[in-house]
Amino acid sequence: EQRPDERQPLASAVKVVHLAAYARAVAAGELSPDERVPLTDWERWHLPDTDGGAHPRALERLGVNDPEDTVTLDEMVSAMIQESDNAVPDYLRDRLGDDALREAAAQGGWDDFTPPTMLGNTLALLDPTLDDSSAVRDAARRYASDPAYRAEVVQNPVPEDLAARVDRVQRFDNTGSAAELTDLHRAIADGSFGAGSDLARTHLEWQPSTVPGFEGIGFKGGSLPGVLTDAITFRRDDGTIATTVMLASGMSDSDYAGAFESFAHQEMLFTAANDPDFLERIRCAM
Repeated sequence: EQRPDERQPLASAVKVVHLAAYARAVAAGELSPDERVPLTDWERWHLPDTDGGAHPRALERLGVNDPEDTVTLDEMVSAMIQESDNAVPDYLRDRLGDDALREAAAQGGWDDFTPPTMLGNTLALLDPTLDDSSAVRDAARRYASDPAYRAEVVQNPVPEDLAARVDRVQRFDNTGSAAELTDLHRAIADGSFGAGSDLARTHLEWQPSTVPGFEGIGFKGGSLPGVLTDAITFRRDDGTIATTVMLASGMSDSDYAGAFESFAHQEMLFTAANDPDFLERIRCAM
């Protein structure tokens, strides 16, 4: 309700589009969730020590500890949603193509979607010479296909001023509006997304609801230094649905750190979706 159509940084909240495109491709028989993917294919798109430990946590959960291991495609997608692995969305973009991502977004009511590259945006944080969207996309493809370049990048230390560089990379595609994010989450939750809704909803609702009165709670958020995003959809037992989205950017270091200590923003979203009096109070404060 506050600036619903203003384009803002999405961070990993954008991964719901990649999930939707994957689910749509599975429903169409273009991808199999049981396909075995070599770990090496997944990790061609992974830049170590830049994802807050998401990739190692995903491998630990999946029991993957050998470079020769394989994982199912659906397990990779689960890592994209649960641990917020950054390599999977670029892998899916490479497999499916940009048109598939745009079509999936549009099917959920999100028009004019521009597919981002999580890997490319991270490379741009490390290398200021990557200063436009084309260069960022090319760098991501080169990292995935050129072992020598990949080795060179991995050996370079992460700059100490990484947080200060975040604003610069926000112009490289990964933005959207609260309204667009809401439309896609809601379409998946109520099934109006069409073929693939069930699979996408299963991934978003991977954490079983323990709250009385709710059949499922689906969510995907994201974060970068100074950027905090969350989208949560509540499916109630009575068949009604509520969707809440928060996109915050330009946060101070202290506010950003405090958010991860309290997670009060998620409590706010939950209460706003389910308590009309509370929603009215925060609406008056906006």
